[in-house]
Amino acid sequence: RHNLRRFERMVTASLFKSHFEGADNAIRARLEIQFRMHPQIMSMVNHFYEQRLKCGLADPDVQRAHRLTLTDRDDRPVVEAGDHVLWVDTSRDLEDRPHREDVDDNGRDTRSNRLEAELIAHTLAQLDKQCAMTGYSPQRRRQVGVVSFYQRQCRLIRDAIQAVRPSGGFDCLDVEVNTVIRYQGKEKPIILVSLVRNDGFDASGGGGVPRRRSSRANVARYEFINVAFSRAQELLVVFGARTMYESYEVTLPFMDREGQTTRTVYKDIIDELDRNGRLVP
Repeated sequence: RHNLRRFERMVTASLFKSHFEGADNAIRARLEIQFRMHPQIMSMVNHFYEQRLKCGLADPDVQRAHRLTLTDRDDRPVVEAGDHVLWVDTSRDLEDRPHREDVDDNGRDTRSNRLEAELIAHTLAQLDKQCAMTGYSPQRRRQVGVVSFYQRQCRLIRDAIQAVRPSGGFDCLDVEVNTVIRYQGKEKPIILVSLVRNDGFDASGGGGVPRRRSSRANVARYEFINVAFSRAQELLVVFGARTMYESYEVTLPFMDREGQTTRTVYKDIIDELDRNGRLVP
């Protein structure tokens, strides 16, 4: 077991990071100005960078304007022109009942979440209508990415899209559905993220005692979370269960030195979005 853990650290460690940490201060510098995303999106990503990232865009409200309005099923706006981040809390379903991810016939988690897949499909349909009203067309399509941590969920999302668009595809959207691993190095104006995992446990109803969850899960790996949240340029919409993720502990490495810290980074992000009115059921 000891040798297995040594091997795991060896093959998952960043060679660049180890050289950077050991280099003399005279020959190293950190690039902390980003030009990809609107500052609201950057604020989420900054939880992984010790709040060091700065936006290099001269006028991000213009350069990263999406000019879209998204509404809930009661036709109330949840995203307007000034909103660039939204977290859709999938702790409860559309009938306001406690929700959990899909399970097989034996009660085992399947790493898929039909509710999130269907919400994403309907969000894409709404985006398609909005983009048609803002000058996009089959000849000039809006680039949209859908990201998940699990291949099974990607297949479920494609099936849900097929259900809302049986004729095939969208009029004004070019949609790519893929896993977070396939999205490394990519960027798109609009990104929808499905976090999937939800065991249905709510600490608020269990005496306030959070449940310990695996730090080895994909959704607990800071590299994967960082990639998923940092692909968007103009608009990021995350679908995930608040009751699940606000108790998840994530191990974050220090930026300029050896070592690491463990934080409930999802909770920090969710609380910030809640304070800013960017968290909806």
